[in-house]
Amino acid sequence: MSSVAIEIRGLTKTFNKGRSRTRALDDASLRVGPGDMVALIGASGSGKSTLIRHLIGLTAGDAGAGPCCVTVLGMPVQEHGRVSTGVRAVRARVGVVFQQFNLVGRLSLLTNVLLGLLGRIPAWRGCLGLFTAEEKARALDALHRVGMHEYAGQRASTLSGGQQQRAAIARALLQEASIILADEPIASLDPESARRVMENLARINREDGTTVVVSLHQVDFAIRYCPRTVAMRDGRVIYDGPSTALTPEFLRELYGASSHELILAGPLGAKPHDEGDRFPVLAVARAVG
Repeated sequence: MSSVAIEIRGLTKTFNKGRSRTRALDDASLRVGPGDMVALIGASGSGKSTLIRHLIGLTAGDAGAGPCCVTVLGMPVQEHGRVSTGVRAVRARVGVVFQQFNLVGRLSLLTNVLLGLLGRIPAWRGCLGLFTAEEKARALDALHRVGMHEYAGQRASTLSGGQQQRAAIARALLQEASIILADEPIASLDPESARRVMENLARINREDGTTVVVSLHQVDFAIRYCPRTVAMRDGRVIYDGPSTALTPEFLRELYGASSHELILAGPLGAKPHDEGDRFPVLAVARAVG
């Protein structure tokens, strides 16, 4: 097995809007090992979502701005501003969990999970929605792992945001993804639903050895669930190390006035008397706020 699951070298991305130019990524570099559980944090506009889109070749970096190289599972995704012709093979092994769930509301939860097989079964079967009994059994097992099997026959649109997000994780499980990229998966959820989503991602990482990269605004969730945090600001990686180092003082040093977006996160459902023991960033932020 390769010692690197994700490698980014010198990735730069500039967006042109009329006469203005915005540099979303600025010579960003990063390495993630197999089985790592990594939080990607940063204030709004720091480049987190743009970085994730580059990892699966939905966006290409700037041509002529350094190597702009992205490699996933030993396979090239893009280089020098061009997406690789073999990027489909990469996408088949990378599950993506988006903030807005990306489920088809009129379809059952089971069918939505089965869509995770589209990159692995013949196209004609996928277009017709023809899945075998064995595939359906595997989809039910994936829903069971995230605690959603009892809703398998229910339309996705009738479920809560947290339930839909867990179904999106089940879809990545059925895909047999070696890497899960979760782009702000808990941003629109209540604290209890957010906790369940993060616990499922952490358990999959722990039990299956799946590499997980999850972008977050909530530093307290990064500390609790992710041993390693990568912090971004203005398109650059400004910190890469243990999540336990993310004290309020350190965050203020990294982000200045923007640090409040990361420090003042929501509760994790901890009891009032032990919040300060388990989540010092949250407790101190409340004390000084």
